[in-house]
Amino acid sequence: MRRPFHSRLWLIALLPWMLALVPRAQAADTLCFSQTGHCISDRFRQYWEQNGGLPVFGYPISDAANEANRDTGQSYLTQWFERTRFELHADQAAPYDVLLGRLGDEGLQRHGRNWQAEPAERGPRAGCLWFPLTHHNICDQATNAGIKTYWQTHGLRDPRLNAYGRSLALFGYPLTTAKIETNSSGDKVLTQWFERARIEWHPGNPNPYKVLLGRLGAETYNPGAGGSIRTKLFFIALNDNGKSGKLVGCGDSVVPVEIMIPPTTAPLTASLRALLAIKTSTYGQSGLYNALYRSSLQVDSVSITAGKATIKLVGTISLGGECDDPRFVAQLTETALQFSTVNDVALFLNGEPLVLGGR
Repeated sequence: MRRPFHSRLWLIALLPWMLALVPRAQAADTLCFSQTGHCISDRFRQYWEQNGGLPVFGYPISDAANEANRDTGQSYLTQWFERTRFELHADQAAPYDVLLGRLGDEGLQRHGRNWQAEPAERGPRAGCLWFPLTHHNICDQATNAGIKTYWQTHGLRDPRLNAYGRSLALFGYPLTTAKIETNSSGDKVLTQWFERARIEWHPGNPNPYKVLLGRLGAETYNPGAGGSIRTKLFFIALNDNGKSGKLVGCGDSVVPVEIMIPPTTAPLTASLRALLAIKTSTYGQSGLYNALYRSSLQVDSVSITAGKATIKLVGTISLGGECDDPRFVAQLTETALQFSTVNDVALFLNGEPLVLGGR
């Protein structure tokens, strides 16, 4: 039996409305922000909403996409936010299926600061929270207000943890003492760095905005760099007897500093060239020593065979004494050993195996 013509007209009139329901159903778990033009969905949205939302993480500043982990080289679904980086580890149980980037630690390295070499505090201070692992306190700057209270009142939603454990899971340990620093907006504010955050005290702001989290995600994420990659260069913490890193030479440590380099299929070669291009005796604000700065060297070639990196340099070496010998070698070899494909290093200078005197 044929449907009446007016029934067909009624169905046709409903068709746009019925179709409109489909994308809404598909996008039910998606939350978009006109401020940045990016959306969060699925597990990232759940985690964002459950553990602090906009005040803690900020707006999304990228879409979710596969990205190589800086430490393991493995690829994970990753999304950047103003204050952090989310990484999806689907093989882990919630809430640890979403891991936060250690942007505080990375940010200090990017500024040439080795937190392990910076002055530590001697012990607990009255009214503060003491962390013996990193030798730093977290304190308030006013009655029941400040960095300590903020740290203690925000945390990862995991009912198996106490309040201290939840805060530690979200922000990590303090890496520095609170001191006046200039932030990315040009403001001079009391600042304390943590593994996964930078917490700032803004006494002139109204409550509850006196404590703000630094925009570490926005400062680190660099889409305009055409996919820049992170690498580490190694420098020397003098006379600290291995406290800050691997023990080398005359009671020193060799310490990594993270930098960004242009995309390349030869990251080891690019890293070595970046290291040799630094012609200052210390690196940035870190105070870390650079034993290579007097030398005039270039990378001739780099090859990796069966886990052994053969690095051929050309030029001349000029060092500041016998203790510089092991420092010089350590900076080059550790820069190579950071890569998972390298487990041994051979250095050559002007076609001959590199042989230095001293230790």
